[in-house]
Amino acid sequence: MKLNPRELSKLVEKPDPTLAAVLFYGSDTMRVALKRQEYLENLLGPNAEQEMRLTRFIGDDILKDRTAVFDAVKSVGFFPGQRAILIENTSDKTSKIIIECIEAWNKTDAHIVVTSGLLRPTSQLRKAFETFQNTLAAPIYDNPLTEMEIKTELTRASIQINDPSIMEALYNLSKELEPGDFRNTLEKIYLYKLSDKSPLTAKDISMCIPISAEANIEEIIHAVSDGNTNKINHILNRLEAQGVQPVTLCLSFQRHFKMLLNLKNHAGTSLEAISSYKPPIFGPKRNAIINQLKLWNEETLKIALSSLVELDLDLRSATSRYPSLAITERVLIRVAMIARR
Repeated sequence: MKLNPRELSKLVEKPDPTLAAVLFYGSDTMRVALKRQEYLENLLGPNAEQEMRLTRFIGDDILKDRTAVFDAVKSVGFFPGQRAILIENTSDKTSKIIIECIEAWNKTDAHIVVTSGLLRPTSQLRKAFETFQNTLAAPIYDNPLTEMEIKTELTRASIQINDPSIMEALYNLSKELEPGDFRNTLEKIYLYKLSDKSPLTAKDISMCIPISAEANIEEIIHAVSDGNTNKINHILNRLEAQGVQPVTLCLSFQRHFKMLLNLKNHAGTSLEAISSYKPPIFGPKRNAIINQLKLWNEETLKIALSSLVELDLDLRSATSRYPSLAITERVLIRVAMIARR
């Protein structure tokens, strides 16, 4: 049987030991690994490896000894409790061996957990797990974690969230980062709050966010918005080395200046505008935007946006005769100079 995302969450939270085997598969190996890790922890408890109740096999290595997996499934452990075998990063080459183990499985045998990469509907391994009555196929999609999944992770680590905007900020962050990077960020938050029982704050999150090309994009956006023309060339060269495309950069600038224009049009003060903005703005970025709103007015923001829209059209034009990076630098310097008028 093939599981949908909701059924998968229930299975991972409360594994069914009466099943012979479960297959976790998907294109994102990190996400697959994290899901099967959570599943095994809930199935076996925290001391499974020390008590030799979990046996691991790596990928197609089981082809070298076809009886090793079968023996591990049938063997009786020294310690009481649920047993399992894990076959990681396998492929269709091993399908025959795994199918034989499933066909010979009974309720006293070890539970079988298999992980794999992206499997097509024609995959023998996938079809077997979808067909057998006592097995489940669990596809892991590349969707970001849901708010409920993030909240569950934080609750498990005894981290309190009293402000709904903090939860929203974490959810938005999960959509921006790769699954592995977001998982690492959560781990950093756990460590950062280890001896601190106060509720999670925006400052806590900003201290744990990874430094990446995104950080350099933020850096050049703030340099231009602050009117620091002397920084633009240096940051642009760094971004080019990281593989950031001028079109991507242009779109990021358009989003930022549209945000500034929306904040400027807010009926209250700049602080009130930022406090009510969704998604929430926190950390050093909040202070930077407050300063930028002092430099820009509605008219200059519209001029800057107009220049950025023209840049976008030039970058996408097939007839452009000039290097895209040079065009981008020229426009960004011109925009930065508007801030100092």
